[in-house]
Amino acid sequence: MNFQQQTQQWQALFRQRQQGSLLSRMLMWLVAGIMLVFAMGVLLFVLMLSWLLIPVFLYKRHQLRKQGKSFFQQAQQHQQSRSSEGTGRVIEGEVLERKNDN
Repeated sequence: MNFQQQTQQWQALFRQRQQGSLLSRMLMWLVAGIMLVFAMGVLLFVLMLSWLLIPVFLYKRHQLRKQGKSFFQQAQQHQQSRSSEGTGRVIEGEVLERKNDN
């Protein structure tokens, strides 16, 4: 199927949709409006939540500064505590070539 046939199909579908009744078009606009209002509500909620969390993160950062630790130092301590809890050692590397003996 080429591009011209596809566009003709879309145009025919659009013409069929245009022939719908006034009630169906009003219902479609009503549903679209409700969805838009709902999406705006979700966006507003996420925005307000982010604004409420900013002071919490600033307070945590302030507490870390009081303790004399930077975020990087705390992350290193956390990583060291996690690695010391493990039972085995992990060796990181990169596989350059893998040979199958099949």
